Amino acid sequence: MDDPDDPDSRKNLSWNWSFGGPKWRPFTRIPGRGPRMPPPETKPRPAKAEREQAKRAEARAKRLHLAGLTSAAVLIMGGVLGAAVIVLILLLISHH
Repeated sequence: MDDPDDPDSRKNLSWNWSFGGPKWRPFTRIPGRGPRMPPPETKPRPAKAEREQAKRAEARAKRLHLAGLTSAAVLIMGGVLGAAVIVLILLLISHH
């Protein structure tokens, strides 16, 4: 029933020789566990000069943004003030 020459037999150990025979393998894989992986690489911390430069760039961007908002506000308020002056002049002219 268990013929050693039968390729599907339990006693047939030919599978053991498919890669050149049994070998001593010091790092055999445990089923269900992958190979040991190194920890993920972290990005190196930027140098102090680079951190200061980034901080200055961020502050500059905030200032420019505020300046842009301020100039937009000046334009809008100028338009509102101009419209108010025109309305006041029209009111003064129409009441005479």
